[in-house]
Amino acid sequence: MRRQLPSMISLSCFAAFARHMSVTKAAEELNLTQSAVSRQIKNLEDMLGCTLVERVKQRLLLTDSGREYVQEVSLLLDQLEAATHRVRSSHSGRLRVGAEPSFTTRWLLPKLKEYARLHPEIELEIMNDLRRLYDRHEGYDVGILYGDGNWPEFDSRYLMAGEMVAVCAPELLERYGPIIDRRDILRYPLLHHTSLTTLTKSSTQLWLHSAGLTPREIEALPGQRLEHFQFVLDAALHGLGVTVLPRFFVAREVEEGRLVIACQEPLVCGSYYVVVPKQTRDSKITRFAEWLLQWAEEQP
Repeated sequence: MRRQLPSMISLSCFAAFARHMSVTKAAEELNLTQSAVSRQIKNLEDMLGCTLVERVKQRLLLTDSGREYVQEVSLLLDQLEAATHRVRSSHSGRLRVGAEPSFTTRWLLPKLKEYARLHPEIELEIMNDLRRLYDRHEGYDVGILYGDGNWPEFDSRYLMAGEMVAVCAPELLERYGPIIDRRDILRYPLLHHTSLTTLTKSSTQLWLHSAGLTPREIEALPGQRLEHFQFVLDAALHGLGVTVLPRFFVAREVEEGRLVIACQEPLVCGSYYVVVPKQTRDSKITRFAEWLLQWAEEQP
């Protein structure tokens, strides 16, 4: 019996429109013209026999049927994409690795030259989208995740502690003295790392919270505020203040003497884990995970 199914291009256009609520943005995502996207959505409506998108006060909105349909369609498209990636990766030399952008830049990339030398037949694809990494858990065969190690769909193995250290330029340490108690950091001009979401605390907020400050007190503190670790690091290198960053992120600057650790007691909060989907049988996935874990064994 022949299945009565809409075309993939029609479903993709409709799902992209629903994500952006914009024909223009859907067309940009799919590399199509706006008219092509609109035509594919119309074809889908004709095939289903109902309206999915309606114009309300010069705006295109989903109908009730459209909202209900896109929820199921998006889930099926995600499952189809994941299944396609699994089969394709198991029969090719490509390996998808997921990690946070800062972790990729400072920890992972410097090590990949050695992996390429050992396994020239494997082509790595690095994925840094935080939503796909943590919320949707998709788009990668091997992941390096920060947290408590408890992700039901993954087998996780400890890689290293998530140590936060207070660092500054050497001249600032000489001027303000070492940080013994965590609150001593308030003697310094402070460089705040700010969280990109309201759901998580930044490195600076974690340190100040451990020092006993309330969120309101932290918000009232003076000092420059920067969103990305790299900007915070650059400001510290310029001697603008003390800040709190992951140890792996500042290891090179500390080793070179351009930054010093102002407090000898790090703040440990969470850990990094190497994760692979449960019941993985692809040997190149398990070999890469083991190769990552060897670095944990070599850490002091």
